[in-house]
Amino acid sequence: MKITKYIAALAIVSFFTSCEQDDEVAVAGQTKNIQVVVAPFGTLAVTDIVGQLGTNSADVDFGFKLTNATTYFDSDVKVTYQGQDYIIHPEDADNDGVIDPESLEVIIGVSTVEFEIQAPAGGIPYNGSVSTAQIDLSDTEYDLEIMPIGSRPNELVVLKGAGASLSVNATVYGQLPAITPGQINFLFDWDPNNDAGNDLDLRVRRMPGDVGVDYSGSVSNYESVDISDTAVASEYEVKADAWSTIGGTISGIVFAMHPDGTLEVFETDLTGIAAGGVSAEVVLLKVTKGVDAISGDVTYTLYQ
Repeated sequence: MKITKYIAALAIVSFFTSCEQDDEVAVAGQTKNIQVVVAPFGTLAVTDIVGQLGTNSADVDFGFKLTNATTYFDSDVKVTYQGQDYIIHPEDADNDGVIDPESLEVIIGVSTVEFEIQAPAGGIPYNGSVSTAQIDLSDTEYDLEIMPIGSRPNELVVLKGAGASLSVNATVYGQLPAITPGQINFLFDWDPNNDAGNDLDLRVRRMPGDVGVDYSGSVSNYESVDISDTAVASEYEVKADAWSTIGGTISGIVFAMHPDGTLEVFETDLTGIAAGGVSAEVVLLKVTKGVDAISGDVTYTLYQ
């Protein structure tokens, strides 16, 4: 049986702080000790993520587990993490936060942890490269205490165990839009890009009427535009237009980052795009911007 105790999700910027194997809690001779190892562990609801080079984050379902099923003579083990106590007591499964020796786990809750994604070999194509990243729990900081309420707690030795690493499959892109409260951000990339003679621009227009809202026309192959939460609730189109092209097959990708951090990715075929003003622009995305009449909450629905 496993009793699960949840706390609110925590955004942990400095999650991995060092700790050492700690056997100083022993208070009896080693010949009489009953050793118990308490180790942190984590699981990921989603092991495939979209990320970018450098620091990324993932939600980890975090907890502690006993790695030894020896009888503990009713001695409780108290684990303190982030200032909150969690009791591991193998024989009393009815108490809050308690586990039995069959499950040997106690779940604390979901924590947002940071990890690094290294550059894959050979560079990153416009439509991403799949890489494997590791979330390391081996140095998670927590405190242990023997609670002397059992019949023989002085013979119980508690050791801090090292947590295992979690593997995530990351689709890595060279760049992603920023998360900006109060607006949805669009980032546009294509291949072959302007270095090969294809220089495309990006626009947002409100429909009907093709009313210009935002424009990006740099010399970079990344172009970015946005729609603000304060903009009129209406239909919008995110469009590509050509400053110059050399013909041939052109593939495009659009990243849409919602204000709450939700990312959507859309791929498109831009073969045949040519300069020619508004009439020659190619629709990459259609956007329905809505506002709830009661709450005032803004929603963005995207489709191709």
